[in-house]
Amino acid sequence: MNSVRVTKYNPKNRDANGYYTLVDEWTSISDVGKSYQGQIFTMEQYLATEEKYIQAVEVLMQKNGVNKLKVVGLENHTHETELNLSDGKTIPRNLVKQLVKMVLREKVWGRLVVKNQFEIHFGYDYYMCFVGESLTDDIIEELQKIDGLYVEEVRSPYLIE
Repeated sequence: MNSVRVTKYNPKNRDANGYYTLVDEWTSISDVGKSYQGQIFTMEQYLATEEKYIQAVEVLMQKNGVNKLKVVGLENHTHETELNLSDGKTIPRNLVKQLVKMVLREKVWGRLVVKNQFEIHFGYDYYMCFVGESLTDDIIEELQKIDGLYVEEVRSPYLIE
């Protein structure tokens, strides 16, 4: 099973154990307005990064010819009803961007699944993993072209076997 971590975190800033401790960076939308490395983290910066994560999801879907994702293990923290979410619900491609934003903004959580192809896992601190046999070298190469995102071969901690 192929698994990659797709994040804003430069692997050069990981310690010998793989922990991202060498640079203090924002990890959540709730960090907007806080100071990091002497700079105030802005909503514009947040939105630019969020858009890159969405772009990565769109690359994975497009390269696999996928038009919908199923939400598995849904946790609805704010009881948002914009998408009328429920565990196991299938989300069409035109609403996936909105769903990914909700996950990244910590309003909901869940794995996004296309059976027998791939899964998208989201973790704490703005981590995202892509898992599946359909995660090919050409998809990884396309993901690596997204400026400001890093792709690392890492087993997803949310993988259920």
